[in-house]
Amino acid sequence: MQLATATQMQEIDRRTIQDVGIPGRVLMESAGRGCVSALYRLAGGKPLTQVVVVAGRGNNGGDGFVVARYLAERGIDAPVFVVGGVGGISGDALGNLGLLEALDVAVADLTEPCDLAALESALAQCGMVVDALFGTGLQRDVKGLYADVVKAINASGQPVLAVDIPSGVCADTGRVLGCAVAADATVTFCRPKPGHFLYPGRMHAGDLSIVDIGIPEREVDHAEATTRLITSRTISQAVSGVRPDAHKGTRGHLAVVAGARGKSGAAILASQAAVCGGAGLVTTALPLCINTPFESRCLEAMSVPLPHDTDGSFHVGCGEALLELLQGKDAVAVGPGLTTSKGALAALTAIIDFSVVPMVLDADALNLLAEKPELIREIKGEAVITPHPKEFSRLTGLSVAEIQADRLRAAASFATKSGLHVVLKGAGTVVAHPDGTCSINPTGNALLATGGTGDVLTGLIGALLAQGYPCKEAAEIGAYLHGEVANRLTDEGLETGMAASRLIDLLPEVLSDAARGTLAPRTAEGWVM
Repeated sequence: MQLATATQMQEIDRRTIQDVGIPGRVLMESAGRGCVSALYRLAGGKPLTQVVVVAGRGNNGGDGFVVARYLAERGIDAPVFVVGGVGGISGDALGNLGLLEALDVAVADLTEPCDLAALESALAQCGMVVDALFGTGLQRDVKGLYADVVKAINASGQPVLAVDIPSGVCADTGRVLGCAVAADATVTFCRPKPGHFLYPGRMHAGDLSIVDIGIPEREVDHAEATTRLITSRTISQAVSGVRPDAHKGTRGHLAVVAGARGKSGAAILASQAAVCGGAGLVTTALPLCINTPFESRCLEAMSVPLPHDTDGSFHVGCGEALLELLQGKDAVAVGPGLTTSKGALAALTAIIDFSVVPMVLDADALNLLAEKPELIREIKGEAVITPHPKEFSRLTGLSVAEIQADRLRAAASFATKSGLHVVLKGAGTVVAHPDGTCSINPTGNALLATGGTGDVLTGLIGALLAQGYPCKEAAEIGAYLHGEVANRLTDEGLETGMAASRLIDLLPEVLSDAARGTLAPRTAEGWVM
C-alpha cells in the first residue's frame, strides 16, 4: 500500500484539479461524505444527536463544513467552531461555508481565549467531535489559541473523528507538533500518510479508514511515492510455499556467527529462529566455552566451537576457521552476543573480506561497524542491518532523538549512502533500501520490548536469505512476521512478561499462513471505503 507525504498529496490534488479537471469542490464533497459514514461507524449503532465540528480556515476545515451540512440535512445538530474566524476562508471551503449559512447551521468564530468557554460548553453536551482543524500540511508547532482548542477537545472525553490526520500530528514523520488531538478514529483520503503509522502519530490516529474521493490512479502514480506500508497481502504474495520434492539441501544453509561467555542465549535464539524460519540447515560458529549450553538447547542446529580468548569471546586467530565455515553456505547471520572484543572484530573482518553471500548484521556486529565504518565499504554482497535506535545512532552519528524525530529520513539516508538494507527497529519499524524506497511495518507491539527479540529477528531474516529471498524481501517479510507473532500472543491475552523464545514457537505457523495467503489484515488495508 503506497503512502503519500504531505507534499506528494498536494501535488496529487493539484494535478487532479488542474490537469484532469475534477473540481476541488467535488473532491471536498466526497471527503466530507466519507467522514459522515465513518462517524456512523464510530457511533457503533447509537443515534447521533449533537456533533461538534471544530474547523480551521483551510481545506481541512472545508471538509468539516461538508460534514456539518450532511449532518444538518439529516436533522442532527452540528454546530461549527471556526478557529481563527471565518474572515480568512476562501475557495472551495468558502463555498461550503456559505451552504451552512443557508441551512441555518450554527457557525461560531473562535478567535480569542474568551471564546473557549462556548466551545467547552458545546463539547460537554455533544455526543461526538469532528477534528477538522489542521490537515496534512501542518509543519509548525501548535501554539496559543490553537493549542488551547486541541487541549479542550482532548479534555472533553467525547469520541473524536479526525479529518485526514489528527490535528498536530506531522503527516510525514508521525511527530506531535507541540500537542495533538487524540482521535478515536481517523478518515484519510486517497492514500494513507506515513504519520498514520509512525509513532507517536499512530497512537493519536485511532482506527484508520481510507476514503476514495475520486482521484485517478494515474495521478497517484505520477507522484512516484517511495514509501509504502507492508501489508498481509504483500507478504503473502512474497512468501512462497515449500515444493513437495524439497529436502534440506534445497532449503538453504545458513551460517550463524554469534555468542560469547555470558551471551550463549543470543546464539541459541538466533540459531533456533533460523531453524523455525525455514532454513534447511543451520551451522553456528561460537566460542568453545558456550558450546555445551548451545548444544543442549539448540538440537537442530550444528555447531562449530572455536577457540576463545580469556574474556570468552572469539580468539583473534579464528578467521581461517570461519572462512572454512562459510564454504558452501547460502547466507550468513552475524552479531548476536558477539561482543566488541578484538577477536570479534577479527571474526567480522574475515567474514566481510571473503564472503560474497548475502548477510544480516545485528547487535555487536553493528557496534563494530560503528567503530570501523570503513568495513561497510568492503561488504561484497547484499546485506541487511537490523539496528535499534541506539545502535543506529552509533552508526550514523545522529542522536537517538534526531533519529526518532524522523525515522524514515534517517533510515533512507543511511541505506542509500551505505548500500545496505536497513531495518530500523522500534515502534513503527522502518525498512529502508539502497534504491531509496522505504516501507513501514505495522505489526508488532510492546511484547517485543525485551532482550532477545532482536536475535530472533536476525535468525529469521538469515533463514529467509538462505532460502534465496532477496535482501529487500527478506527484510520486509522478516519484520512483518516477527511483529505478527507478537500480535498473535497479544490476541491470546498476553500483555507483558514474554520470553523471546515464545516468538520462535509461532514462527512456523505464521510462515505457513503467509504461504497459504491466510494472514489476517493488521492495518487499514481492509478499510478502504
